[in-house]
Amino acid sequence: MPLRSDWSSATCPIAHSADVLADPWVLLILREMFSGRTRFDQLRAATGAADSVLSRRLTAMTDAGLVEREDPAAARAGYRMTDAGRSTLPILHAYARFTQVTDPDGPWGLTVTCGRCGATAASVDWCAVCAAPLDADSTRWSRRSMGGEPFALTGSSAAPGSTGATSPSETTGSSAA
Repeated sequence: MPLRSDWSSATCPIAHSADVLADPWVLLILREMFSGRTRFDQLRAATGAADSVLSRRLTAMTDAGLVEREDPAAARAGYRMTDAGRSTLPILHAYARFTQVTDPDGPWGLTVTCGRCGATAASVDWCAVCAAPLDADSTRWSRRSMGGEPFALTGSSAAPGSTGATSPSETTGSSAA
């Protein structure tokens, strides 16, 4: 018996998207990939996922077109986000914002800022101060679990292999933001 319904053929775009993105592990993997962790061992350490869980999710994310192997022939190759994977950034921002709105006194450790003007984001996809999009190229995150300093996101639209990120990609942490 499946753990959840299969909405992959749904005509509703929300149901179809939920089929791909509603898995908490997928969201955590995307968060870590935006944070600069692209190799299996880094993703495992940062999310706390078991090898089998992480392997299944990365395969599903590859099949869904969210990520691709950097070098499919290499045994220890990392992953990189596709355009579809990068398009999930506002969804991750919405999750973070939802948690901050519903539990404002919680110990939330993710701050989203505009990389162009430095303003803390009040929206999930657009800077209200300088009117710039909050995409992977122009967004900075500060994560308590990664030292709290703002860093550029990985997964920008730069050429493959050129992430432009300033975050330490070898950093490991816990599944906390």
